Amino acid sequence: MGNERFLFDDVLENKLTVEPIDEAEVRKIKDSWDKVAKPINSFGNLENYHSKIAAIQGFEAPDLSHMRLIVCCGDHGVVEEGVSQTEQDVTRICATNIGMGITTAGVMAKSLGIDIVSVDVGINYAKEVPFTLNRRVKYGTCNFLKQPAMSVEEFSRAVQVGMDLVKDSKEEGYNVILVGEMGIGNTTSASVMAGYLLDLNAEAVTGRGAGLDDEGFSRKRAVVAMALAQYSGLSPVEICSNFGGLELAAMTGIVLGGGLYKVPIILDGMLSQVSALVAERLLENVKDYLIPSHISKEPVSEKLAKKLKLEPVFDAKMAVGEGAGAVMMANMLRLTDTAFHQALKFEDSEVEQYENFEVDK
Repeated sequence: MGNERFLFDDVLENKLTVEPIDEAEVRKIKDSWDKVAKPINSFGNLENYHSKIAAIQGFEAPDLSHMRLIVCCGDHGVVEEGVSQTEQDVTRICATNIGMGITTAGVMAKSLGIDIVSVDVGINYAKEVPFTLNRRVKYGTCNFLKQPAMSVEEFSRAVQVGMDLVKDSKEEGYNVILVGEMGIGNTTSASVMAGYLLDLNAEAVTGRGAGLDDEGFSRKRAVVAMALAQYSGLSPVEICSNFGGLELAAMTGIVLGGGLYKVPIILDGMLSQVSALVAERLLENVKDYLIPSHISKEPVSEKLAKKLKLEPVFDAKMAVGEGAGAVMMANMLRLTDTAFHQALKFEDSEVEQYENFEVDK
């Protein structure tokens, strides 16, 4: 039997709520970790997130057997301002390669038995993009320096795409969802969104994205500064519709869907963090269903993590996108799960059971 379909309109009208995670259930699973013959809490946040996934799923240990990486793809009109080193058609090319499973995240996911789906939410291309799921809302966003990136209605439709992807994935048997993105120019949009959401200036939120030279970086930072000077006091929906991306909106929908359908969502880097913060502003407690992966090379990534009160596990100065960091986190969680189930327990060792003297955080 399928799940009830949740609607984004109901989120906007405050008709839906998300239950916070049951901390008592998390603690119960954490107590089982204390029986593993190793120093107490020595796997750190890996133990915490391992236990959190199990609590979300309602199990005594997490089920990490059926994972899906959803890569949301969309184009950005702001690329005409010279904020990227490549042309817009690279989005379409990369979306195709992602769907074929031959990109960096794809080959890593395939090696772990993680399914991958490339989703066209807003690619600027006249035809259907090969090897992608066609959920196109619009042929890319508009240049936000000249007009709103999209309408509120288009933003809402893109968010609904993400919410429905979670529902469909759960019904197809996936128990953990990884999120990624592809969109030339999207770090520019996300930087503006982060600036409005966190009340930060262009210098604090703008990075080099996929690798701009000094001239391109200066141009990008100027574009972000101009965008941040346009308004004040915008709501999250206004921020997203004025400056966001269709793929970023779909990732917001995936985060919302994680909380509503009770599915753990593994985030990637800065772009997914921005989408997650929008989702949390729209619907309280959705962050309880999020598993962070890494701090990206983008300068605002650490600030976003702190605002979400999520502690990423690793900092490798990555800027890959497409969910590569989420895939790495999935592998770390599976290795953690192997230790949880197979490592020697204190009762079977010659070492006396350690006591847990640490105060719960």
